[in-house]
Amino acid sequence: MTSARKVLATAGCIGLFAHPAFADSKPLDATTRNAALHAIEDTIQKTYVFPELKTPLADKLEQANTAHRYDSDDADAFAQHVTEDMNAVAHDGHLYLTNDADEYAARLAPPKSDKGEDAYYRAVAIRENSGLVEQKILPGNIRYLKLTAFHWTPGLTPRAYDDAGRFLKDGDAIIVDLRENGGGDSDAADYFSKAFVAPNKGKPFYVLVDGHVGSAAEAVPYGLQQEKAAIVVGSTTYGAANNNKKFPIAPQFVLSVSYNRPLNPISHANWEGTGVVPDIVVRGSEALEAAELDALGKLAARPDVKAETLAEYKWSREGIDAHLHPVILPRGTLKNYAGTYGTITLRLADDGLRLSRSDRSRWEQDVLLTPMDAAGLFAVQGTDALRVRLNGTSLDLLHGSEDAREPFARAKP
Repeated sequence: MTSARKVLATAGCIGLFAHPAFADSKPLDATTRNAALHAIEDTIQKTYVFPELKTPLADKLEQANTAHRYDSDDADAFAQHVTEDMNAVAHDGHLYLTNDADEYAARLAPPKSDKGEDAYYRAVAIRENSGLVEQKILPGNIRYLKLTAFHWTPGLTPRAYDDAGRFLKDGDAIIVDLRENGGGDSDAADYFSKAFVAPNKGKPFYVLVDGHVGSAAEAVPYGLQQEKAAIVVGSTTYGAANNNKKFPIAPQFVLSVSYNRPLNPISHANWEGTGVVPDIVVRGSEALEAAELDALGKLAARPDVKAETLAEYKWSREGIDAHLHPVILPRGTLKNYAGTYGTITLRLADDGLRLSRSDRSRWEQDVLLTPMDAAGLFAVQGTDALRVRLNGTSLDLLHGSEDAREPFARAKP
């Protein structure tokens, strides 16, 4: 959801892409369809930022209507077909129609009323914590934040961002995940740098993106790239830069129309149509691991890094590498490892080696071991703080480092 309260012509944009509505749809008749089309065409004529496309857009809608393309009482289908036809002409991610009775009603109500836009967007922001849905500490003290949308409600959203910022600032490196973020309010995009980037200047800072990222969620990585303030990782974003406003269209539609073309003050351009091209190009699904590896490499290369911290970074890199490049060992090799090592028993199951420890009755038993390399290193299911190193004659439990070993000699057959 978005707000049309403020637009920064050089940095931000507002608006999400067309999204499915969940309000009840009222059947349409020819009169309401035609009235809606005329309202859409009139709004485009008055508002659309590209004057050369106004007439072609109106012509396209009229031709489709004459060809009976919109002859349906289904409001969702009507909105979808109108959006498709406008996109066929303008190729503009911010020019779309949605069937959304709730937002339509909110845009007609007095803005400050309990039925108006402010209340509507505040309810969305509260339910989704202003888009800040996940934060965690990754191995190596890399602080991670997932941001699914740029919601903005004065008072509410700044507090949520400031709380997340306090969590991030104690990290060795920062990763903010914008994958699948369709955008939102420019106020939130502006506050991003204040809350997250500025307090972490000098640290490795990463922004994750993919092809679902658009609008204000593109403005953030685009601007940070131009300022060389962050490393963008993932796949090229959607490519929707124009600023947009939303208009209620009777009987229950909301029309998004681009009214401004933003220009970055450094590049004197934007990402419309091209998207934001990442600095580290990988599949969107692999962006997090790629960012982690790059961050750990940079952190390990610092001249002042302590030995124990370096060991922590190495441990973390091994785990990520093993996840990205799974190792499969021959069953015969696994069978040779099976046996008793002091209080630890390794048994060969159908899915691999499984570990039990008789002197730790409260531990989970019969835990699966996953090969991490071909030299006897195994991950322990359910934890990253413990690994197993096997060499055929002994078993070492590794507690967060190759140097923190708990040895167990293999029992003779």
